[in-house]
Amino acid sequence: MTIVTDRSMSRPSGAPLPNRMRMTSGGRRSVAEDVGKRAIKTVLLGAVVAITATLAHAEDMAETISRYRHAHGLSAVKTDPQLTAIAERQAKAMAASGIMDHNVAGSFAARISGARTDMAAENIAAGTRTWAETFHMWQTSPGHNANLLQSKADIVGVAVAHNEQTRYNTYWAMVIAAKPSKKKEPKVAAERKTPERQAIAW
Repeated sequence: MTIVTDRSMSRPSGAPLPNRMRMTSGGRRSVAEDVGKRAIKTVLLGAVVAITATLAHAEDMAETISRYRHAHGLSAVKTDPQLTAIAERQAKAMAASGIMDHNVAGSFAARISGARTDMAAENIAAGTRTWAETFHMWQTSPGHNANLLQSKADIVGVAVAHNEQTRYNTYWAMVIAAKPSKKKEPKVAAERKTPERQAIAW
């Protein structure tokens, strides 16, 4: 929770009023500007806290993926802001539309085209409530598991979005990729699809 407070209004006798307390032409004090600035600061601070919480959650998810990869003799992955933004856009688009589909925010190839990677793959899911449940579903699906275990992957972005007005309520997206080597063109891994069920992942 963020609380914005004013400092004490006491001042030495005869000192000028702070700008926000100066009189206006109507003879009234104008504090609306100050209140508006404080409200904007509160909103911006709240957004920073939310983004920080999202990034911290993304770090935890990347750590889970890294532990799983280590157990299979593979390198760790680190959270990448660009991949996280791509995953977040996909998760939000699915939540907004109520549709779980790789193409709801544009094709994966188009969405990843701005990122500099040698390879990239995407997993999506809907209907699972927790990261642990989503991750387990991906582990037990051959196509999703293959994406988690991409041998050259070293960066990842994971996001979740909610919309209680939709069938699935919760939508997940993960983009995993390899940083670019100096001469290779980016490759896009095939998108994985599985039959629809109550909690589903693609």
